[in-house]
Amino acid sequence: MSRLFILASLILVFSMIMAIPMEVSSFAIANFDTPILTPSQAIYNEPWVGTIEYTYAYTTHTDEFNALLDGKVDFITLTHVSEINELKTAPYNQTAFLAIAPQESFGQIVFAFGNNLTSNIYFRYAISSLINPENVTSYVLDNGILGVDEPYFVNPSLAVYKQWFNPQVESYYQQYESYNLTRAVMYLEMVPGITHKNGQWYYNNQPLKLTFYYTYPPNTLKRFAELLADSAAAINLSITPVSETFGTLITQATTPPYNDFNLTTFGWINLGPFPNSWMNGIYTSPGNVGGFSNSTVDQVLQNALNAPTLSQEINYTMQAEYLLQQQLPYVVYTWSNGIQAVYLPGWANYIYLSSGTPNYAINIMDVHPTNQALNGTFIFSSISSDLPRHINIYASTSLYAFNTLDDMYDSLGISPLNNPTQVLPWVASSWTVQKPVNLTLPNGEKIVNGQVITVNLVHNDTWIDGVPLTAYDVNFTVWYYDLPGMMGTNTFDGVTLNYTYLASEGFINTDLFGTIPSLVWTNVTNPYQIVFYLNSSSYVNEYLVLTEYPIMPAHTIGPVNVVTLYHSTLAPEISSGPYMFSSFNSEAKTVTVTYNPYYFRINPLIFLQNVTAGTPVNFTANFQYYTWDNATSSLVANPVNGTAYMWLMYLNVSGEGYSNATAPVQMKMVSPGNYVGTINTTGLKPGIYEIVSKVTWDNGARELFRYGSLNVSASHVTTTTTTPPTTTTTTSSTSTIAIVAGVIVVIVIVAVVVAVVRRR
Repeated sequence: MSRLFILASLILVFSMIMAIPMEVSSFAIANFDTPILTPSQAIYNEPWVGTIEYTYAYTTHTDEFNALLDGKVDFITLTHVSEINELKTAPYNQTAFLAIAPQESFGQIVFAFGNNLTSNIYFRYAISSLINPENVTSYVLDNGILGVDEPYFVNPSLAVYKQWFNPQVESYYQQYESYNLTRAVMYLEMVPGITHKNGQWYYNNQPLKLTFYYTYPPNTLKRFAELLADSAAAINLSITPVSETFGTLITQATTPPYNDFNLTTFGWINLGPFPNSWMNGIYTSPGNVGGFSNSTVDQVLQNALNAPTLSQEINYTMQAEYLLQQQLPYVVYTWSNGIQAVYLPGWANYIYLSSGTPNYAINIMDVHPTNQALNGTFIFSSISSDLPRHINIYASTSLYAFNTLDDMYDSLGISPLNNPTQVLPWVASSWTVQKPVNLTLPNGEKIVNGQVITVNLVHNDTWIDGVPLTAYDVNFTVWYYDLPGMMGTNTFDGVTLNYTYLASEGFINTDLFGTIPSLVWTNVTNPYQIVFYLNSSSYVNEYLVLTEYPIMPAHTIGPVNVVTLYHSTLAPEISSGPYMFSSFNSEAKTVTVTYNPYYFRINPLIFLQNVTAGTPVNFTANFQYYTWDNATSSLVANPVNGTAYMWLMYLNVSGEGYSNATAPVQMKMVSPGNYVGTINTTGLKPGIYEIVSKVTWDNGARELFRYGSLNVSASHVTTTTTTPPTTTTTTSSTSTIAIVAGVIVVIVIVAVVVAVVRRR
């Protein structure tokens, strides 16, 4: 997730219906009504649309396709080539926009390493030698529309992975594992227990009959299964394709002793921009690869994850790729495409990730109704079988649950869409990194050539119940998801957890549990600063610390028994992100969120008023805090009875940085939760100012913010002037990163064309 906004000279005029009466006029937001944006045009603010409804009401992709063309949904995923081809002929600016992008996602054949036959390396080489990548791409993947068969553990075709790809892997594959039926026979004959008599295959003196289990998407995988079976039949080997449910398949493939199947298939999605990170997560866990375990691979991947420089990380990862290609824990047969279509009429600012994507070819971060913001309902469709079991920030792991959860919960930093290996500050306002570091921590842990990351948080991010989001929430989140090695019973922030019990009983978030192995300690130095200690100096670990964890509210999650929480359909949905929970309707198969008007990164230009300097400006703000009702599993709005103030900040005023432009003035509560204040604009320079209003209550323990903006023009005064001689002045500026005595201080430097607001 990435949100920042760019001030440009383009002036767009629109009218909006707001919950709070306010004069709305012209303002500068680049490309505001452009239907499709490139990643470099993304506007890193949210929220933009009033409501997002995630629907799982359609049973097939064809149903979704027809609903899109009828304008009943706004976002779908396509799997049928006929429908994809139909959309290719649709005019760009009419009904739908088709987006296809290479995806950080691969599919593979999985072997059972719990039996001697399928765990044998020559058996795996034989299966690889039966697969013709050209046939897979043309027949199974419809001439590359659905993806391509890149039979490697890193895809060189993805822009973000190009520098990580080891060309020796390709040479090895071509020599030993590429399509060759004669070589497949040779490999099978080398497997202990297999005999080949009169053209027939036997294993332990019994006819060799293999079963290949496949699941979703059934049409594509059925074609692959049939292709594999036909290729095997060419050497008189029997492989029978069998359709199986995803749940059964995954259980078979990931449960010891890994011997309940011969061959199966599943895939990985949303891998991320760093192969050393996701390869470590996949291949050092036997449960992820049907029981495969290799200590040499483990060590090289550990080196790749902890190397002190990016070039060393890449070098170790290339070594791991070569080892994996030799060992073939999987046979990779497809790198997928993300294929989505979106409804165009009435919508603007879809972001097309054409050069590569973790999941979807279209990002909807900036989507809003044409000519307006914070209105409309955007309907995001996924087929009914993808309906999440729950929407729970602690327990959810599915992509579909996190489509919603990412709307509601933030991380310290985010990745810009046009450079996914970098980090932009989000809940963090800035950070510094010291490395290499050698020290002994209070818990006795020693850091050797590690790093210390000091993160400063913004001061105006709040949970929707008015509790400020602080470093204590960040610390709670990191430890609640578990730092590596913290098995046994541990107490932190007043919460006691038995991690051994939780892990053995499966009451943990497997996607986030122990995500950053080198993270060994944290220290909250003040409410808005936290220090992370890592036994590694790699950039990847720094990236993960800043972007991996969705921050949880300690004050609402902490008191809930963790086992109860894990089994809950909904956690107490006290969020802080751009959207708030609205409903989870299991009968209608919908999950709905609505915009959070108090979000600290809402774009104040949405609420722009025009004013002449010297004219008093009235500003009205509605403040409601939300509590969670367990009985109804819903949020309850409560008007705030507190003390409110408002003031102006320089936003785009010549010669002024982002800072206070006026002193705070008190606002008057005119009805429960509604406050009005007046700002004196006398003496203000021409330019754009941010209006900040803040209410506090509960003896100052709780607070909420609302924002607006003013476009102040000079008062019209007639004067007589003498034109002075013209002078031309040239100025320049530079930014540097200081490197002193082996300690690198990394400071977030923002390009001159970008205005970053409200990082207090």
